[in-house]
Amino acid sequence: MERCKSSRLRGILAAALAMAFCLFQLGMAEAGVSTLYPGAGNRPPRTPEWNVEKNKDDNAPAKTGEKKSSKTKGVKKLDKKNVPATMLSVMLGEGLASASVSGDSDFEVVDGSAGKVLESCGAGKSLNLTVEGSYIAINGKKTKSRIVTVQAKKVADGVLKYNGSSYRGSLRLTSDGVRLQVLNQLSLEDYVKGVLPSEMSPGWHEEALKAQAVAARTFAMYNRSNGGHKASGYDLCSSSHCQVYSGMAAETEATSSAVDATRGQVMYYEHQVIYAAFHSSSGGATENSEEVWGTYQPYLRSVTDDDSKSPYHDWTARFTVAQVEKQLASSGKGVGKLQAISLTPLSSSGSVTGRTASGRAYGVKFSGSSGTVTITGEQARTIFGLKSAMFNIRTERSVKLPTTGSSQKAAASAKGSQGTFTAAPAAMKGSAMKLNGSETVIFDGHGFGHGLGLAQYGAKAMADKGSRYDEILHHYYTDVTIQEIY
Repeated sequence: MERCKSSRLRGILAAALAMAFCLFQLGMAEAGVSTLYPGAGNRPPRTPEWNVEKNKDDNAPAKTGEKKSSKTKGVKKLDKKNVPATMLSVMLGEGLASASVSGDSDFEVVDGSAGKVLESCGAGKSLNLTVEGSYIAINGKKTKSRIVTVQAKKVADGVLKYNGSSYRGSLRLTSDGVRLQVLNQLSLEDYVKGVLPSEMSPGWHEEALKAQAVAARTFAMYNRSNGGHKASGYDLCSSSHCQVYSGMAAETEATSSAVDATRGQVMYYEHQVIYAAFHSSSGGATENSEEVWGTYQPYLRSVTDDDSKSPYHDWTARFTVAQVEKQLASSGKGVGKLQAISLTPLSSSGSVTGRTASGRAYGVKFSGSSGTVTITGEQARTIFGLKSAMFNIRTERSVKLPTTGSSQKAAASAKGSQGTFTAAPAAMKGSAMKLNGSETVIFDGHGFGHGLGLAQYGAKAMADKGSRYDEILHHYYTDVTIQEIY
C-alpha cells in the first residue's frame, strides 16, 4: 500500500517539475524559491535486514556461512568462596591547588607511608588540603607527608565527601610538589554503582540494567588489567574517556539492585577479560571491530539489532559547502573548493560498495580544486560531529519556479508545508556527487556511537521483549563466557 502511494507521489512530483521547467523555458514570470533534490544525491539508508523481528534467533550468525557459537550460555558460577572483592583507584581530580574533604561520619587523615593519624575529625567537619613546600598541608598546617588517605574511622560507615560530592571507600591525596591529585579507592561493585546510572537510564528494564552492569564491570576490569592509566598512578579516570563515574550522587535503587544481582560477573573470551565496548544506538546493526579500530576482535562481531524505538534511529546533519570545506581544512584534510563527494571503498577493506556489511560508510572521498582526500566513515563522524558512521550523503539546491497559471497549482500540490519539493533522489552508488558550491550537503544517518558491542537501545528492546541479561550479553558479545570472579 505504501509503495503504491509512493509511486503516485513520484508521478505527481515528476509532472510538477516537468511543467515548472517547461513554463520556465517559455519565459514566464518567476517568483519564490523552492528546493529540488537533484538525482546526484541519495535517499536515506534503509535497514531491511537489520530488524530483530526478522531474525527470531538472537544468536544467529551475522554473516552467511558463520558457525553458531558452541560456547556455554548463562553465567559460570565461582567454585571458591569468600574471595575478596576487587579494589579500584579512580581519579577524581588532578593538578589541583586545593581540595575540600569531609565525612558523613567520624573520619581521619592518615599518612600514606607511615600510617600515622595526622588529623581526627567528627562527622561534618570540613578540611582544606593544599600543597605547602611540596608537602600536604591540612587547613594551612604543613605535614611531612606527600601522600595521605582520608578514611572513615569505621569502614562500614565509609562515606566521604570531596568538594561536596559523596563517595564510598576512601580518598587518597598525593602531592607532586606543586599540585594535588585526588583518587577514590573503592570496591569494583561500589564503582559500578556510581557508573551505571550515568550510562543507562535507571527507568529501563532491569534485565537491560543488569546487562549494562556486567558490561561496565568488565570494561573496568579490562582497563585495570591493561594499565590504561597506570603511569599516572590510578586504574580509571571518572570521565567518559573511561566510563562516567559520579560517585554516590548518581546511585539509584534500580541500578544498585542491578549491580547487586550481577555481583562479580565479568565477561571473558578464551580466559581473557574482554574489552566490553558499548554504545548508545546501533542504527540496526552493530559493527565488526576491525572496521572501526582496524583490529580484529573475535568477540566484537556485527549482529542485527532492533533499533526502531531509539531516538537516534534516524538523524540528519546539514552543512553548506563552505562549512564542509572549512571542517575538512581544520582537520588537515583540505581540498580547496569542494567539487564532488562520493562513497568509496578503501584499498584495504575489500569492500566494493564503499560500505561495511552493517551499512556504515567505509570511505568518503572529497574532491576539490586543490586535490582529493579519502577519509573513513569514523573520521567523517569525528570531523563533522556526526552521531555515527552509518550515513548516506545527499545535496539539495534552490531553483526558481513560475508562480502564475495552472502550473502554480500543480507545483503547489507537489510542495510540502515548507515550500519544498519532496522527491527523493536516486541512491548514491559510488559515482561522484557533483557540487557547484551553492548546495546544502546533507548527511542522513542512523544510530549514535561507534557501533561496537552492546547497543543500549537494542538491549532495552530485547529486555522489553523478555530476554534475560545474559542472553542480551551473549547476543552482542560473540562466544564470550560470563564468569563470577568473587
